Amino acid sequence: MAVMFDCSSDMALFRKPYTTTSSVSFAFPPPSAIAGLVSAIIGLDNGASGNASRADYWGELVGTRVAVALLGPTRWLRAAVNFWNVKEPQKNLHIQIKHQFVSSPRYRVYVSGGIEARLRGYLERGSFVYTPCLGVAYALAQIDYIGFCDPRPVEEGEVRVNTVIPWTKEGMELNLAESGGVFSERVPFRLTTERALAESIKVVYAADAARPLCLRRRGGLHVTRCAARGVEDIVAWFPEW
Repeated sequence: MAVMFDCSSDMALFRKPYTTTSSVSFAFPPPSAIAGLVSAIIGLDNGASGNASRADYWGELVGTRVAVALLGPTRWLRAAVNFWNVKEPQKNLHIQIKHQFVSSPRYRVYVSGGIEARLRGYLERGSFVYTPCLGVAYALAQIDYIGFCDPRPVEEGEVRVNTVIPWTKEGMELNLAESGGVFSERVPFRLTTERALAESIKVVYAADAARPLCLRRRGGLHVTRCAARGVEDIVAWFPEW
């Protein structure tokens, strides 16, 4: 089984790890950010009360598989954010750091296996243990539960995929003429319980959210049909954590 829910906000920031002084965002939540989002919903303890660098919830996510879709065009918002100048407060109490935010983002998240059964209960009740957010604490997320489904296999051959596609298999091929614009990026996939990067993954996604990517050859990629409450999507799943 799998659960499907939409999340939206006024803004989002999924910071690319190579950025330092100026924060630049991914266009969508990478798997590592989805891990934090669903862990907040069901209240998985990260162990940060004893050590701020801990992320113990990764131990409970083993066997969980996720996918994500962009539900609208990606628009960017650039702004400077005031911070306390903790290094040299005698010179200036505040320092302004430039940030790149995703403006008015809307995503659809799919979760299967692992913690899926626990997550479903919280989504159905609309009651969350911790406040869900999209990347940063001030990007509060609106969660809209769609429903649960039994993912169905998709017949072999060319297929239009509604989600971000993990480019993890040999022999995968896109029909570029039918797909239109395509973006490719490497995103964090899994972290350690010490918040260090354990694994990254290459992805491709459509430049136009209204035009799904046309996947000609899958190379063994796990692709299913997910339908619930009038919503039917072709989903390309990330590997299990």
